Amino acid sequence: MIRDRLRRWAHDARRGAIEEQDSSQVRMYSAPWLLPGDAAPIRDGAVVFDTMGRVLACGTRLEVEKDFAWAKPAELPGLLMPGLVNAHSQFELGAISPHAGVIGLRKWLRKLREVRRETDRLDPASREALVRAGVQQSVQAGTAAVGDVTNSLRAVPAMARAGLYGVVFHEITGFSPRRAAKALAAAAVAKARIVPWPDGIRYLLAPHAPYSTAGGTIRELCHKAIEMGAVTSIRLAEGDEEWDLLESGKDAARSLVESAELWWDEFSPSGRDPMGYLEDLGAIHEQVMLVHMTSATREMAQRASAAKAPLVLCPRTSRKVSGKMPPLVSFLEEGCRVALGTAAAADNPDQSILREAAELHAAFPEVPSLVLLQAATAGGADALGLEGMGTLSPGASPGLLHIPTPGLSPDDPCGWLLRAGTPDLSWLERAAPPGMPLSA
Repeated sequence: MIRDRLRRWAHDARRGAIEEQDSSQVRMYSAPWLLPGDAAPIRDGAVVFDTMGRVLACGTRLEVEKDFAWAKPAELPGLLMPGLVNAHSQFELGAISPHAGVIGLRKWLRKLREVRRETDRLDPASREALVRAGVQQSVQAGTAAVGDVTNSLRAVPAMARAGLYGVVFHEITGFSPRRAAKALAAAAVAKARIVPWPDGIRYLLAPHAPYSTAGGTIRELCHKAIEMGAVTSIRLAEGDEEWDLLESGKDAARSLVESAELWWDEFSPSGRDPMGYLEDLGAIHEQVMLVHMTSATREMAQRASAAKAPLVLCPRTSRKVSGKMPPLVSFLEEGCRVALGTAAAADNPDQSILREAAELHAAFPEVPSLVLLQAATAGGADALGLEGMGTLSPGASPGLLHIPTPGLSPDDPCGWLLRAGTPDLSWLERAAPPGMPLSA
């Protein structure tokens, strides 16, 4: 319904703009390369925006100029692309300290527990400054929309002020039903304190992970999102310890949950792999994002693809936590929907989705660079259900980035961008609020 509305709006707006030919209301940007986000690069491309930040036309410069030669022009070197989409950020953990080497999932959870306690001890102004810095860094890195996971909602005001749109997933932890119920009640209180709720940011409840959230709560939250036509999120297959917990519940696996102070003595292992555990709960679905998937198998990739469940990969965090990368090639060969995330703000302080794509490009050189850039733009918007983000299609409002390419224009703009490390980029147009259903 939202996609149809955007198409109708684009058609009517384009026709009206052409009839009026008011150059003060329409801008045409052109560059040697245009990366649309959901299609192949366009050499000598152009894109037209109106003053509301909506795309009116996109294509080769010759094609676009047929109808918009009168528009206010801006000829630029380098390349143009839509704003990036970070499908798994975590701005509230701005206080996390850097660590070197691989630490494993259990130590990582203990570290997060320590960080939360340190953050809670800060005065409100200091906490807000840390969160605000992470949000600003994300915008400076070219991010237009996010799926931000949170326990506190501390980042919501900073996101609204920075014009960073998307979805806030209020994560529910509690390995026993009693603790999960307390977490749900606390979430409702925290949400009620933010009045008015910002436009362009959707609020949804989400289970944290199979090792930290009661099975009944996972089922309830996922089913509620599905019934609403919304998207929710859960971390899955983060490490071998998670497999051990669900398959056997042995002492080593139990310590995974104890490390987060969440152990429930009545827990009984399912004997299934992580995806099987969620399948039994009815939680593998095209509206449930599966985050990390570092220890997933090809057979799990096949099952995710069959369910059309979107996968959100955070490669730099996966490498730090488990010492390996998610099996990207298996995911792509099995036809999975793939998006990218940065995870905790200070763990990857640049908050750069381009750096996440570059990390995968270096680890899997056989994967076309275009595929990775699509995961960083249209793929993230698709996973989050954000119509009009991550693509320069007419009717979209994704924002527009300009990236200079020093020297000659590259023959492979996608590959150049992923090899550039941290390219200079600037906003020509900021994103407008995405099309999405009302918040829960």
